Amino acid sequence: MSTYHTAVKEKIKVIMSEKKPNILERFIIFSETNTKTLKIFSYGIASISLVIALYRIRPFAKFRKPSSIPSRFLQRKVQLQGTVIHIEPNYGTLLMVDHKPLISLPRLSSSTYLPIKVAGLDVTTNGISWLQTIVSGKEITFIPLAIEKDYVTCIVSIERNKEQIKIGEELAKLGFAIVAKDSPKTLIQDKDIVSYHKCLLKAQKWAQNKRNGHWHFVKNPTILWRMQQNLNNKLKSILPTFIVQQLNI
Repeated sequence: MSTYHTAVKEKIKVIMSEKKPNILERFIIFSETNTKTLKIFSYGIASISLVIALYRIRPFAKFRKPSSIPSRFLQRKVQLQGTVIHIEPNYGTLLMVDHKPLISLPRLSSSTYLPIKVAGLDVTTNGISWLQTIVSGKEITFIPLAIEKDYVTCIVSIERNKEQIKIGEELAKLGFAIVAKDSPKTLIQDKDIVSYHKCLLKAQKWAQNKRNGHWHFVKNPTILWRMQQNLNNKLKSILPTFIVQQLNI
């Protein structure tokens, strides 16, 4: 028997002979005499915690269909990433995305991609062309909001000049999409979705004022509007860029 274990036993005998050990002393005695048991127990707790954490974040999961995305991802607005393979004009224009899991593993190639719909918009024909030119083949970030049978409704962003640009706002600002009547505003209890909806409406109003895209054909330019545009163009040529951006002209 080792000197250490002998010393431990002697210490225990002293404690037991002096008085009845309290809870703390009992724990000390147990921990010193059952070191291996405690280590195994600690490793077991750590392993269980790791399994639970992996189950919740699904770092290896590659989502190929709407139903495969856990509902808790929607509740927590988990950001996901992927590459837009092509644009599908059906079901209100879908982005067919090759989802990129947090930790990639070797897999067999598949032609099945996750169908994503940009939240809150009805995309026009020009919008489809814009998506095919600007977004197709690019990596995007998307936040799932709602799962439908044929697609996932998401807030979609793309990096441009080292900034994250929301595709929905950009489409609305260009007049290449119209804010849908059944937009995410119906989820009024969610402040983030309400804020997104307000940004869409603001972008659409800007497009209407500029007669961009769809609004060029819907709203006939008046004399007052032409005068305002001429004034804005002159201001753009005179004022610094950052002031023009602040004035939103």
